Amino acid sequence: MESQLKVQALRFGRLAVYMNIFGVIFSGLVFPLLSLWLHPQPAWRDAELFARSFHPLQTATFFLGFFLVIGSLLTFIALYMLSGAEKKIYALSGLIINTVFTAVVFLNYIIQTTYIPYLANNFPPETSIVLPVFTMANPGSFAWALEMYGWGGIGLSFIFMAFIFGKEKYAITLKTLFLLNGACSVVSALVTSLDMNWLFSPAGLASLIIWNSLVLVIDFFLLRWFSFVNLKGI
Repeated sequence: MESQLKVQALRFGRLAVYMNIFGVIFSGLVFPLLSLWLHPQPAWRDAELFARSFHPLQTATFFLGFFLVIGSLLTFIALYMLSGAEKKIYALSGLIINTVFTAVVFLNYIIQTTYIPYLANNFPPETSIVLPVFTMANPGSFAWALEMYGWGGIGLSFIFMAFIFGKEKYAITLKTLFLLNGACSVVSALVTSLDMNWLFSPAGLASLIIWNSLVLVIDFFLLRWFSFVNLKGI
């Protein structure tokens, strides 16, 4: 029975990783580029300019971001199920932290996919005040604080989950990558607290590219690890 549960967790984990990969590619790369090419937002000035330039395609990256976040959370559930009894405390801590901060990112994406389009399309009286606070087109918006601390918290969960990996094949690499991802995410959140302007600077854009690339590398090794453990007949 235990062996069957582990095999199911391995299959579940691979599906979760594929969902995460889908989210990274389409949310982090394909649709941002399509939006930039077909319906770009000009540099932030005010709510009126944003509303005039708004197009539904600009929300696609956030809709697809749900796949990214859900894939990450489901992967952590699989890792928790596969962790040994002596490491369950690290796995549970990582899973709980991931769940809490996934909710933060989810809240931000609900705002971006639902509330921002409503404001842009209807322009109610409060739009000129509220929209700058919540749209991610504004580098100084509260939405960026939610985004960076949400992913910073998810990064913290990677640090805890890193300790479930032992010395088996791919495990040492994954432990290193999880710690690196976690450190980068937490530091980025803290830097945002000091200066939100850095997000749209060359350093901020470079960090975004590096983070997305790092997630794809982690996903690749997770797929290999899940397959390797499966081949070992657990």
